[in-house]
Amino acid sequence: MKNTSTAVRATMFLIFLILPLGELFAQSGGATEDEVKQMVQKQFERMYQKGVENLSDRIVVSGGVKPFAVVTDTGDQTKAIRIKQAEEMPADVALEVLRRSLIALVKKGKIGATAIFYTADNPNKEANAEKVLVVEMEHIFGPTLAQLVPFTIKDGKARFGDQVVVDMEKQIFNIKVDKEAAE
Repeated sequence: MKNTSTAVRATMFLIFLILPLGELFAQSGGATEDEVKQMVQKQFERMYQKGVENLSDRIVVSGGVKPFAVVTDTGDQTKAIRIKQAEEMPADVALEVLRRSLIALVKKGKIGATAIFYTADNPNKEANAEKVLVVEMEHIFGPTLAQLVPFTIKDGKARFGDQVVVDMEKQIFNIKVDKEAAE
């Protein structure tokens, strides 16, 4: 995961080749294309780094992590969000509760970008790693992606493989934001 920053930059470049820029500029309040790209890229990088810091030790101890999020609020502050009760829930239920909580924050105009972190069984049965770290990233300006990073725990350390970046459907920002609450 040393090339995390490079991978995020490359991913963001590909996303912006596809992203409908007219809609992006209308939402960004007149910022230039480069300013918006840089802002989104920096926010995704900060959220990813904060999330990895939050899970490093826990992934080694338990072999996985319950779903949690890192968000960038409307003041450009990055913070981790963990739902205490989710630690006791099955992972799929905890993930749904977390998503619904983030949607509620979006509706109130409180956040502009999300990164949801959780572990899952590796869908590639021929791979050496049995588990993957999944990071679902979404931004209010449109970019939406998921990173799948295979990992194994060996000698008390997490060893991460090459990440795969895939497109995903919006799950958090696919709702209309309450404009009055956002002001």
